[in-house]
Amino acid sequence: MKTKHAALCAICSLLLVCSSCTGGRADGSYYANNKTYADFNLMEALGISFNDAALDMSEPESGEILLPPATGDGFPNEAPGAHAYVMRVYEKMDIYERIGGTSPSKTLSDGTLVTLTEIENSIWTEVYSTEGELLGYAKDGFMHATAPSSSVYASLPIEYGMAKTNDNTYVEAYSHLVDIRQYLRVFSSTNEADWRYIDLNEYDVIVAMQLSTSDTTIHEPFYNRNLCLVQYDLLPKLKEAISLLRQHGYTMVIYDAYRPTSVQQRWFNIVRNHKWVADPSRGMGGIHDRGTAVDISIVDSSGRLVEMPTAMHTFTEEASRLSQTMTATARKNMDYLKDVMVQCGFSIINSEWWHFQDVNTVYYLPTDHPIDEIPLIATGSAPHTK
Repeated sequence: MKTKHAALCAICSLLLVCSSCTGGRADGSYYANNKTYADFNLMEALGISFNDAALDMSEPESGEILLPPATGDGFPNEAPGAHAYVMRVYEKMDIYERIGGTSPSKTLSDGTLVTLTEIENSIWTEVYSTEGELLGYAKDGFMHATAPSSSVYASLPIEYGMAKTNDNTYVEAYSHLVDIRQYLRVFSSTNEADWRYIDLNEYDVIVAMQLSTSDTTIHEPFYNRNLCLVQYDLLPKLKEAISLLRQHGYTMVIYDAYRPTSVQQRWFNIVRNHKWVADPSRGMGGIHDRGTAVDISIVDSSGRLVEMPTAMHTFTEEASRLSQTMTATARKNMDYLKDVMVQCGFSIINSEWWHFQDVNTVYYLPTDHPIDEIPLIATGSAPHTK
């Protein structure tokens, strides 16, 4: 019974992720004060309910010890066998070879189905594949997975204000940032090798946010979530571009999209070159912190990146669209991607072959939502699964 009750607590903790992770400001007061999610019922959205008797927490009579009564109904996600739960990874789950490990042996990608088994009196869980193979151990495993049939995505409120222009004047602007996982079939993995072992026909886009990895100019992540946010108004243009690329056998890879102003500022302080990382205080600022820019490339049908002038975020003259050092193949691929994106309503800059931004960027508000604190919402259907 003690272990069963622990399982209930673990799952309840999981279900409270979305309602308690109300960050966006350092203390979370922004969302609490604005009551952004006051009417949201997570359990209802997930289609999960608990046996009322098992949750009977009425006041005990004097001298009694209150324990949930025995029930044979089981708990949500409970797999055959004691205290095992079939769940789906969201964002990512680090796997370690032993309990207490500090360096993960592998990382499971968003959408991976696993079976998590409790380890009594421990924050660690055993992680099994759906075939029953022990993959290793995860720290706070229940906090990185949800019901197999649900989808988890980040959600932010609509905001209004005044945005600065390149003429140092201000215009009325707003921000309606959305997680593309809510609208597209997304394969989330920053590991290129993963892309070669999936059926790309099952996905619209690959998300590999480079700033969530150590492959940055500071050799450490700027944030930890592989989370792609864009303005809601950008979605139709993005969808059209994805569709056109698909017709020619290509899949879009998004390496960067919404970038909080504080991240933009930190990055500029390191690079110190407005041509490659815009100074937030200069003119319109960074564009990425308005959620209207994407840094992208494309992979072929085998999941391999096509040749481009340079690797992503290579801040040299070779990355320029005007560079004379690129190969004919790289120029052809670069121009093809540019033609598709411009046709769909994006504009370009010459200094970065990978950068595309909405032609209406000036009317969107720059914001500074900490990526690792943005609240998550769960729905009852997962675009990752059939």
